[in-house]
Amino acid sequence: MKKLSAFIFAILLMYVTPILRAQDKSSGNNLRTISVSGLAEKEIQPDIIYFTISLKEYQLKTGSKFEMNELENQLVTAVEKAGIEKESLTVENVYGYNYSWNKKTENKDFMARKQFQLKLPDAKKLNVILSKIDPKAIEYVRVSQYTHSRLQELNQELQVEAVKNAKEKAEALLKPLNEKVGKVMEVNENQQNFQPIYYKSYQNNRMMSASADESASMESDLDFKNIKLKAEVHIVFLIQ
Repeated sequence: MKKLSAFIFAILLMYVTPILRAQDKSSGNNLRTISVSGLAEKEIQPDIIYFTISLKEYQLKTGSKFEMNELENQLVTAVEKAGIEKESLTVENVYGYNYSWNKKTENKDFMARKQFQLKLPDAKKLNVILSKIDPKAIEYVRVSQYTHSRLQELNQELQVEAVKNAKEKAEALLKPLNEKVGKVMEVNENQQNFQPIYYKSYQNNRMMSASADESASMESDLDFKNIKLKAEVHIVFLIQ
């Protein structure tokens, strides 16, 4: 008798379960929702800028050669005199070239190049530093990247602002309909985080040819290009 009852119960369960699922699906389709996007943007001034400075050895017609040790010392001294910590200057790459490789003479034409990475809080002191270096030894200077020390924190703050913007937008759209925003059904983030930008090489003739006497007036008053941050979210709210 017990086996028969269990068999009948199993058959009833097979018929009842699809009905319950259909009811759940039907009730879900009756939910009233509103989908909106929230946006927040901000511009900040970078406080970390990386410059690549390439120095090269060169030789005068008289045969005198300006070697890398001397040029590197000029750069290190200029950085320290500008009030920048020595740790902010690092070696990025070292290479060289030789025009007399096929000659049976002593290798006197080998010219070394050395690339340095200089970390600065802004670009204002760059002119002062470069003015202390032999201009003929400066091959090129470029911005390798720039960023902000609080970048992650600022992005999170923007995400919060974007969520608030989405809720305000939903409330504004429902107000003329005499409806109210309910609970959140879904949140999707559109990632718009800033990525450090890399620049091609450039040269500044005024910067390269400045004399040491002019260095006091060489500090730039211009600010560096701002970083544009953006956060966007898509939220689905229930309508009460």
